[in-house]
Amino acid sequence: MPANLTAEAKSLWMKASSTRDPEEKIKALEEFLSAVPKHKGNERLRAQVKRKIATLRLEVRERRRPSGAVRSNLLKKEGAAQIVLLGLTNSGKSSLLSSLTAARPAVADYPYTTQKPTPGMLSFMDIQFQLVEAPAINPNLTESSGWNSQTLNLAKQTDGLAIVLDMSRDPCRDFVLIKGELERFGISLERKKSRVEIIRRKGISGVQVHLSGNLRGCSLRDVEEFVRSYGLTGVAVRIWGDVGIDDVEEAILESTTTYKPSIVIANKMDSPNAAENLARLRSIMPGDVSVVPVSCDTGAGLDEVGPSIFQALELIRVYTKDPNEKAPSTEPIVVKKGTVASEVAGQIHTDLQRNLKYVKVWGSSCKYPGERLGPTHILQDGDIVEFHTQ
Repeated sequence: MPANLTAEAKSLWMKASSTRDPEEKIKALEEFLSAVPKHKGNERLRAQVKRKIATLRLEVRERRRPSGAVRSNLLKKEGAAQIVLLGLTNSGKSSLLSSLTAARPAVADYPYTTQKPTPGMLSFMDIQFQLVEAPAINPNLTESSGWNSQTLNLAKQTDGLAIVLDMSRDPCRDFVLIKGELERFGISLERKKSRVEIIRRKGISGVQVHLSGNLRGCSLRDVEEFVRSYGLTGVAVRIWGDVGIDDVEEAILESTTTYKPSIVIANKMDSPNAAENLARLRSIMPGDVSVVPVSCDTGAGLDEVGPSIFQALELIRVYTKDPNEKAPSTEPIVVKKGTVASEVAGQIHTDLQRNLKYVKVWGSSCKYPGERLGPTHILQDGDIVEFHTQ
């Protein structure tokens, strides 16, 4: 059911969305909440906004502490994507981060050693992923304690998740517990067949709607005009499955469950009964989540973490080529599968995107090397692109 928000409420939402300071964001969300009509169709939206406000208040409280604050929002993203390592205490997250990156987090046998997010860079092919070890989820704490909320807030902001499980314990029990905590915080490990994704990214002009499915009771133009009614520009709206205007609005208002591409890292595979536990774990795993068995002690399986992250996030690498040069760039631009040539041009410069006439492509997405294609050509991993303007 559509929220039937007034123009004032839509404007207040955009103000809240664009505000970065937590205290200012709380004020903006409270103003928005007061403008949301109180009827049954808005119950989920109002609950979601109240949850956001509660989480922000916890963040403000933690930031005001003289020491020991967990500042998940302040961790700058680096590399091709940011992946948060989630798990229960003593699941081996610190050992994993140390094994995969140059980071040297504290590794100890006592519980809850990690007190704040700890980053490290994982090299994969010619790109890097930022791995962030989050403080362990504590199932014995209430949501109001702030500890779990800060960790889960970090999970909600990141590009993907790597859930680390100790195979010497009961991994099925631990996975169900972590999955439940994520779902209570509005994070899903399973991608819906019908969904809408709003992408705000440099290089996108106006409102671009990409349809991979059917629109229910509306047209592409209706979707574009509705998105503009919220004051949104410079966004791509990607639609999968059977979708209506109400689904588009829920995506704009972030009132739906957030899907996070995820992998499960089955750690400590050198433990007794690990193989049996692995079989049990795979039997309950959602179809969207792959399991990567590893051992930090022996090094087994560690080289599969990078490829698994790359596949789960559905990324591709695109290499640009100057028309006057023979060789392409050595550093790729990393984008999502389904990205078109004009969007890559926009990441380089908005003028290049605005004036783009055609591209020449070398790679698996074209019929022959150097094929001339239009700006809406969908690129694939490893493609080399040469941009030509008017």
